[in-house]
Amino acid sequence: MSDRRWTWRDAEPRDLPAQASLFNRCFRKDKQVDTFEWKYRANPHGAALSLVALNEQEEIVGGYSYMPRRFRVNGERVVLMQASDAMVDTSARRQGIFTGLDDLVAERCGEQGVAAAFAYSGRLSYNGFLGNGWRDIGQAPLFRYRFRAERSLRRRGRLGPLLAQAAPLLDASWRKRDAARAARWSAARQLLQPIERFDEGADELFEATVPERGLIGERDAAWLNWRYIDSPGKRQVCFGLPARDGRGLDGWLVAEFVGGHAYLVDHLARHDGVRTALLTAFTALAHERGVHEATALLFEHHPSAAPLRELGYATATRRKLFRDMFPYIVRLCRDDADPSHLDIDRWLLADGDRDAEHMSP
Repeated sequence: MSDRRWTWRDAEPRDLPAQASLFNRCFRKDKQVDTFEWKYRANPHGAALSLVALNEQEEIVGGYSYMPRRFRVNGERVVLMQASDAMVDTSARRQGIFTGLDDLVAERCGEQGVAAAFAYSGRLSYNGFLGNGWRDIGQAPLFRYRFRAERSLRRRGRLGPLLAQAAPLLDASWRKRDAARAARWSAARQLLQPIERFDEGADELFEATVPERGLIGERDAAWLNWRYIDSPGKRQVCFGLPARDGRGLDGWLVAEFVGGHAYLVDHLARHDGVRTALLTAFTALAHERGVHEATALLFEHHPSAAPLRELGYATATRRKLFRDMFPYIVRLCRDDADPSHLDIDRWLLADGDRDAEHMSP
């Protein structure tokens, strides 16, 4: 289990503080140990397959985890793995730790019968992934609805401060636009009810909406509660749209409202009419909180892309990677893996399918 200056082993519960510290150094975050206990060990779809790399002093200088996720593929249940937290300390880089751990975990998954691993890649690891057997199979655009202009105008490079002077004019125009839409927003908003915990109604809704073709991560009540209700950061809020007969749910949405930004984290709808109602209600929630913009990260083939555009959401004309669109990557872990896993048009994904605890920085 050695490779020159580093060795590896399976991560153990006692390693969680060191993994948290390494994560914070690598990604400039301030996460506590409970985030990694939640992410790696409490997932109802299974504990993470997690490895750590050690230097000659037996200190943890690298880490990498694959987290199990149950999927439905053409209606049949399979388990795929979500790559998470590929991290190497600055003192130990250029020793093959990232590629070595990646190969080890992928091989282990293949031996366990898992066909593929997936991830929304981050900026820092993107090129490393592509150089080590992963494939970029599609890039999800960010759909934006802007309520206020100054923040977006200031992003426009060197001309940003000058362009921002036009923000009051744009804001006045957008307020008039939104006033004309307020009645529709309000009607949809009134249909929503807060969800404190998901129950068997969420299980029934998911089973009723599993597509006959394609790949979708299971959104059973246990996973939804773990992912959105019990996460340590507590940044997400959940809403349901009750069924008309009063039994169960016709739809639900998960949103995050932080720092003047509204994120559509996840949602599920029984049919197209409910989907439009959910997206409209999300826009109303964002508007009533006075945010600068609302966003949804979805592929163009997602059934919510068209209704978002009808509501006034837009994608950037000239898309910059990791700002306006985010790459989805897949690695096949077995020689006999279904090649359709590499067809992005078959994947139905949402922002909440990332491995991040929350969408906001």
